[in-house]
Amino acid sequence: MGSILKRQKLSEEQYEDRISNLPNSLIAQILSRLPTKYAVSTSVLSTRWKQLWTSITSLDFDDTLLSCLQNSSTDPSLQRSFTSFVGRVLLHHVSCVQRFRLECSQRYDASLVNGWIADTLLRNVRELDLSIRKEHSTMLPQDLFTCRTLAVLKLDTSRDMNNVPTSVSLPTSVSLPSLRILHLCGIRFMDGDSIDRPPHGSEREIVLDTPAPLYLTIRDSAGDGSYIIENLHHLIRADICLYAEGDSDISEALTDLLTGISNVQFLKLDFSIQTYMRDWQLPNFPNMTCLELGEIFDVQWEFLLGLLENSPHLETLVFKEVSREEIFSYESIYVACTCHLIQFALCRVLEMIM
Repeated sequence: MGSILKRQKLSEEQYEDRISNLPNSLIAQILSRLPTKYAVSTSVLSTRWKQLWTSITSLDFDDTLLSCLQNSSTDPSLQRSFTSFVGRVLLHHVSCVQRFRLECSQRYDASLVNGWIADTLLRNVRELDLSIRKEHSTMLPQDLFTCRTLAVLKLDTSRDMNNVPTSVSLPTSVSLPSLRILHLCGIRFMDGDSIDRPPHGSEREIVLDTPAPLYLTIRDSAGDGSYIIENLHHLIRADICLYAEGDSDISEALTDLLTGISNVQFLKLDFSIQTYMRDWQLPNFPNMTCLELGEIFDVQWEFLLGLLENSPHLETLVFKEVSREEIFSYESIYVACTCHLIQFALCRVLEMIM
């Protein structure tokens, strides 16, 4: 009899509920790493767990988690269920929100979606990750562009798969003093409320003025606008991809851009440009130690030599892609580097496209 009781005791210890013995604050951290749908479902476990999810610091809403449970992802009842769920969570959630992620694969009322976003902005959100449809992004709350606590902003409207960028109207004043990471996909910022291209001859201006970002990525058509970039004193890495067609002269736009990021340590540069750049005035890059070059046509070698001359501390030069014609220019590059007393710790060709 004693051995039976001993085995029962060992069995109980073996299946001890250790999670429930954790403090509420730690459980809330664990639940914050789950999609909110699953975090809320733990409320049925016991009376103690009923309100634990209201203290999570990360809200992650993904309507595809509902559609994967049904045969049809366009079932109207699923859309109603999702909107009801998000609304109830935001109503009962009592904590500040560190991170808010929203993925909407279906069409919802735009004012409703942007109401959810506006709600999180009132909760001192630090990270906002939005993957939404184009019709949702045209009414983004204006407070999104003046949020003082926002450190990470990711906005993706490319899920419609038609390769047409979404036009987003910006307020008169944009101020994101805490922003460190900005990811934009499928977005085009326009002046005015029109979703059409600007009238012929009008220009687009991109302005960045913040000391916070450490990493910057720009992929843009450089032929129809300009860049004003200021106060990027602590920039570690910049990934710049510019493309232009026809007779576009991007000299001024590129000069403005490179001047704004001249404090960068690691620069990745990719040109898809088939015209000469005239009268460029390159800034000095006193901190740059690594330069990686993507697609650069042979007409740009003089520009590259000027770039090398103005980078006194460059240690690494990487060619990502080169053409047959460009290979014959390598000797002049090395000679130029020697003449300018640039010492490379590493110079390698990763890919040769013959």
